[in-house]
Amino acid sequence: MTTTHAIHDGPTRNRLAYVAVWATATLAYVALLTLGREIAAAGAFVLLAAVAVGYRRFAGVRFDERDTDVLETASGYTIRVLGLTSAVVFPALVLASGLGYFTWTAFAAGVATTVAAVFLLWIAAVAVVRAGR
Repeated sequence: MTTTHAIHDGPTRNRLAYVAVWATATLAYVALLTLGREIAAAGAFVLLAAVAVGYRRFAGVRFDERDTDVLETASGYTIRVLGLTSAVVFPALVLASGLGYFTWTAFAAGVATTVAAVFLLWIAAVAVVRAGR
């Protein structure tokens, strides 16, 4: 048996399939939204999310400490990039708005609100984790 076969056997194959279903759900959602099919996008995402959850439950998908380490590292990088980008972009947009060079659209306000909500959720999660240690 080669190393390639050993890497993609058993639990690893289940994890890859599980992640692939979530990736497919996300791609279907974005593709259908791009085509202006909002209801179909939501339906496809819900259906594929149910498949992913069912697959994880019945296929015995288990994540180990290596997966946890990868997810924690990726999450840390993600929140860091989002934070640094937000620290530059949003004050610049507020300044541009104040100078009359930028107008806050519903989309821009929605993005700003979503980013703020992500950071509030992150702060709450950090507080809960710290309280549990």
